[in-house]
Amino acid sequence: IKYAEKAVELDPTDYELLRRLGVHMATQRNLPDAIRLLEKAVGSKTLDKKTPAYVTLNRDLAILYSAVGDLPKAADAYRVVFDARRNPAAFGLEEDLRARQALEQDPTSSYERIGQAFLDAERIELAVQAFELAAKEREGKPGSLNYNLARVYLQTKEHQKALDELQKYFDAELQTKGRDAYQLLADILAAMDRSGDLIGRLKTLAEKDAKNATLQYFLAEQYLEADRLDLAEELFKKTLEAGGGTEGHVGLAAVYRRQKRPAELLDTLAAAAGDGRNPEQSLRNLARIETEVEAINSDEKLQGDLLAEGRRRLAAGGAGLDFVPAMILGQIAVAADKTEDVTAFYRQALKSRPAAAALVFEELGSHLFDVDDYAGAAKVFEEAVNTPAAQSARPNFLFRLSQARALAGDTKGALEAVREAQNLLPNVALLHYQEAWIYYHAREWDEATKRLEQVIAQFPQDQEIVRRCQFTLSNVYVQQGDMRKGEAILEQVLVEDPDDPSVNNDLGYLYADQGKNLEQAESMIRKAVEAEPENAAYLDSMGWVLYKRGKFQDAAEWLEKAVKLPSGSDATILDHLGDCYRQLDQMPKAVETWQKALESAKKASQPEKKIIERIEDKLQNAAAEPSGPKPAEPASP
Repeated sequence: IKYAEKAVELDPTDYELLRRLGVHMATQRNLPDAIRLLEKAVGSKTLDKKTPAYVTLNRDLAILYSAVGDLPKAADAYRVVFDARRNPAAFGLEEDLRARQALEQDPTSSYERIGQAFLDAERIELAVQAFELAAKEREGKPGSLNYNLARVYLQTKEHQKALDELQKYFDAELQTKGRDAYQLLADILAAMDRSGDLIGRLKTLAEKDAKNATLQYFLAEQYLEADRLDLAEELFKKTLEAGGGTEGHVGLAAVYRRQKRPAELLDTLAAAAGDGRNPEQSLRNLARIETEVEAINSDEKLQGDLLAEGRRRLAAGGAGLDFVPAMILGQIAVAADKTEDVTAFYRQALKSRPAAAALVFEELGSHLFDVDDYAGAAKVFEEAVNTPAAQSARPNFLFRLSQARALAGDTKGALEAVREAQNLLPNVALLHYQEAWIYYHAREWDEATKRLEQVIAQFPQDQEIVRRCQFTLSNVYVQQGDMRKGEAILEQVLVEDPDDPSVNNDLGYLYADQGKNLEQAESMIRKAVEAEPENAAYLDSMGWVLYKRGKFQDAAEWLEKAVKLPSGSDATILDHLGDCYRQLDQMPKAVETWQKALESAKKASQPEKKIIERIEDKLQNAAAEPSGPKPAEPASP
C-alpha cells in the first residue's frame, strides 16, 4: 500500500493502479479511501469515457456509494452502467466480449439492482425502464421484479398498476420481501382511499399461505390496530404454536396491555425477552419489548397493576417470577420511582440467577445512586465486591463503592475502596483521579491539590483525565478564595481547546460571578449552551450572566428552563432564580423559590453553611423589603 500510494503520487493519472488500490481498500473495509481513489481513477485525464474500463470503475463506485448510503451518487454511477448495458457498442463492449459478459453476469450490475438504485434515489422514470428491462430479460425472480415495479408505480401515482404488480408477487407466494410487501399493500390501498379493504385482502392471502408467519403476524397487527383484540390474540397464539418467534410474543403483549391483563402481559413480555439462561443476552433482548414497556409506563394504573402482580408472586414464594420477569418488573419499578419494589424485584432476579450477580448489582446500585440513596448504594456495591460471582467486575464495583461512600460522607471508606481498586489496576488514570476527587469532595484542599497535580504529572498522555484534573484543581482554588489561580488554569485550557463547552461555561461563570468581562462571559456561555442545550448547569450560567448584565427577565427565562430539568433542583440554580424574581418585583415567587433552594441546600450530601446562611438572610429580609427593582447581589464565590 505504501509503495502504491507513492506511485499514485508520482503518476495521479494511472487509473488502473488507482482502481487496484481502491479495490484493495474496499476489501479492508476502508470505504472512504476506496471511494477517494476510485473517484481519482474515474477523473483521470488518460481514461477514455467510452471504454469498458470507465464502465467498470463506475460500477465499483456505485457499489461503494450504495454501501455508505450516498444514494444520489450511486444512481449517477449506475446511470453509466445502465447506458453501457443498453448500448454496449457505445462503450466498446461489442469488441470486448469478456468485459461485456462479466458485466451482464454480475448481480451488482443487473437491471434489477440498477433499478433499485434509481428507485432509492427517486429517479422514477429510469427505475421503471430498468425494472421493465429486467422483466423482459428475465433477470432475477419474476415476483421480486413485480414487487419493485409496484413500488415504482406507487410513486408515479399509478395505483392500480401498483396493485396489479404487487398481486403478481403475492400470487407467486414469495416471502423474500418480508413484511415490506404487506406494508406496501397497505400504502397502495391508503393512496387509493381503500384502507378498509386491507384486512380482507390480508385474510385471503393468509388463508392461502398459512405457514407464512410474517403474513400471519401482519394480519394480527391489523386486527390489533382495528381494536379487534380477540381475533388478534387468537391469531398471535395460533402462529406462535406453529413455531413463530419473538414478534408474536411482542404482538400478544400489546393485546394483553390493551386488555389490561397484567399476569398474561408479564409472562408474555418475559417470553419475548428469552428464558434468562444467558442474562446479558436477555437484557439485550429487552430492547425488543422497549416500546411495550414505554407504553406500560405511560399508563399509571396498568403500571401499578403490573407491579402489584409482581408483589403477589413474591408473596407466593416467587413462583412465576424467574430472572427475566423479575428484571422487567425491576425496570418498570425504576420508571415508577418505587425504590422498595426496585430492590425487591432485583433481589428476586439475583436469587433466581446467582450467576448474573454483576449485572443485577450494577442495575440496583445505579438506581439507588440515581435517587441519592448513597448509603444504600454503598451497601449494594460492597456486597458486589464480596460476591464470588461478581469478581470479574470487582475493580468497577470498588470504583462505584468509592463514589457512593464519598457521597455518603464516608471519606475513609471511600479511600480504602479506591486504593484497593488501584492495587488491582495500578495504571488506570481514572482510579488515581478518583482518589484526588475524594479528597476534593471532603474539602481537604491541600491533599486534593497535591493528588491532582500528581495525576497530571503521572498520566500526561490521558487527555480526558488531565482535563478533569484541571477543572477540579481550578475549583479547589476558587473554593479557597483564590479566584485568579482558578481562572488562570481555565484560561490555559481555553487556549488549548477554545471550543470545549465545559471550559467556556466554567470560566464564563467565574467571570460573571465576579461581575467582570461580562460580554465575553456571555459569549462563552452561549457557546456551551449551544453545544449542550439540556445541561442545567450551563443554563444556570446563562441566566446568571444575564442577571449580572441587568437583563433580569431574560435571566429568569433561562433559569426557569434549568429548574425544569432533572438536575435543576440544585440550591444555587434556585437561589439565582429567586434573585431574578426579586429584581422583577415578584417577591412571593422569590420567597417560594428561595425556600426550595434552602431545602435543597440542607439536603445536600455536604451542606454548605455559607449558602444556607445566605438564603436564610434573604428569606428573613424579604418581608421588610419595599417593592420595586433592587440593586444586584454582590458577587458570591
